[in-house]
Amino acid sequence: MISKIFITGKSFGETCRYICEDLKRSQVLEVEGVRKHDLGLMTDDFELQQSFANQVKEKPVLHAVLSYPHGERPGDETLAEIGRRWLEEIRAANTQYIIVKHTDKEHLHLHILANRVSNDGAIVGEGLVIERGIKAARKLTEEYGLQQDQGKNLHQTNRQALHGPDAKRYRLYELIQEVLPGCQHMEDLEQRLMERGVSLRYRIDQASGRRQGISFRLENHSFKGSEVDRAYSLKELERVLALQQKEALEQGQALAAAQALEQKKSPAEGPAQAQEQALEQAQREEDEAQQQTQRQGMRLRM
Repeated sequence: MISKIFITGKSFGETCRYICEDLKRSQVLEVEGVRKHDLGLMTDDFELQQSFANQVKEKPVLHAVLSYPHGERPGDETLAEIGRRWLEEIRAANTQYIIVKHTDKEHLHLHILANRVSNDGAIVGEGLVIERGIKAARKLTEEYGLQQDQGKNLHQTNRQALHGPDAKRYRLYELIQEVLPGCQHMEDLEQRLMERGVSLRYRIDQASGRRQGISFRLENHSFKGSEVDRAYSLKELERVLALQQKEALEQGQALAAAQALEQKKSPAEGPAQAQEQALEQAQREEDEAQQQTQRQGMRLRM
């Protein structure tokens, strides 16, 4: 199961319509604190609670998607329970929310819409909420015995259905996947991606000066490495590059050793090879002479 969180500044009305309006693809599994039989009333309920906020919040809409691998289809009760648990894990349970199942793609996915203004008027979903969402998805995947995320399968992705940030995210994934195998250092990766129009930026720890995170920018969209794919976080990239550097070093050492051994063998084997070739040549000449003599004898007898 994969978690994606969108805090885009869209209104509750826009998001409610996108998630719930098309009945051919959507099924409301659970609501809390809002009326589900009418989209207008649902929007009013969300906006009413938003007005009770203890502080001004420009983006009160928390929209998330929980995606399941191709072929995995838990029951509706389990899906709703996972949605509730996920909200608890990201510390956004004490608020209004709706959990909606979508079946318009080959893989099943849930849309969760929650009010970042809690039932107490406090703000929820602050801080590292995207990171908490990713960790929550991993935890619930294990607890419910779901399929582990195997990374993106480009062959199963409906690329025509991707728009905006999602399309850029997949393009970044493809570009990193293309250039990473030929790199041994972060500088190599940075240079090759720059040649393809992608820039890198590091998050630096102010105390230690060490790199703590990485983000990639393609055109007007920027993504953290872990948002592109779990394998492209700074930690994972550094691990892969270290392995590739080690493999390249070992291959270079093996090649150098083989070349040195070949050079050592060449002087000793040279005379022997020359002598063998001379013997083979002499034998061929002797055979040809014998054949010539036999042919001459045959002509004399005739």
